[in-house]
Amino acid sequence: MLLLQVSDAVMCRAFPTTLRKAAHAWFKSLQPRSIYSFGQLSDLFQKNFVSSRSRRKNSASLLNIVQEKNESLACFLGRFNAATLEIDNLDESVKYTAFLRGLRLTSKFAFSVNKSPPGNMKALLEKANKYIQAEEYLETHRGRRGEWKEEQKKRSRELTPPQGGKLTKRSKYDERRPKEPFAWENLTPLNAKPSQILHEIKDNKALQWQDRLKSRPNKWNKDLWCHFHNESWPHN
Repeated sequence: MLLLQVSDAVMCRAFPTTLRKAAHAWFKSLQPRSIYSFGQLSDLFQKNFVSSRSRRKNSASLLNIVQEKNESLACFLGRFNAATLEIDNLDESVKYTAFLRGLRLTSKFAFSVNKSPPGNMKALLEKANKYIQAEEYLETHRGRRGEWKEEQKKRSRELTPPQGGKLTKRSKYDERRPKEPFAWENLTPLNAKPSQILHEIKDNKALQWQDRLKSRPNKWNKDLWCHFHNESWPHN
């Protein structure tokens, strides 16, 4: 609101229309007939609300901004740049020095810039941005490598043979798929003895029979005789 060539009375009446919240409440709390001029009103207002004005920082405050132990260069640079915006007429050389002092001494970037100083803030920021890009690339690469290692461990666990046994095709699926019992009760019942059925089909060339055993353990019961194989067998 711009008022030109008006009396103090008009200025005082127009003033509260520019206020909000706490400032407006303060104006309403003024005692009637306690203000005699707009200059007096202006002075009272400034004295009451001078503490609420945003205080601008000075260049010395930048020395308090340091890179934390696990803080990335990108996060530190973001905090540092935000702090510089709160300082009026900040000299580039002061900004340059404060940034170098704030770097974590054990970081690779701090070692690099101290070994080969960029010389000015512009060159320093360019180098910092290159390091940030490298950090982000390596972080992505580490994530992919971690996924690859986890996949290799998973495959290794699947191919590891069980204790006291050999690896079978089914063993890699045992943990994921439960074994189901063989349903003997679902088989079609025989209407004749197994020996009679075998005797009827033993000459059928379409059937593939089990080969004869190459070894004959001494523990076999010699009294058992297989009529189908026509020789001693570990079953009748």
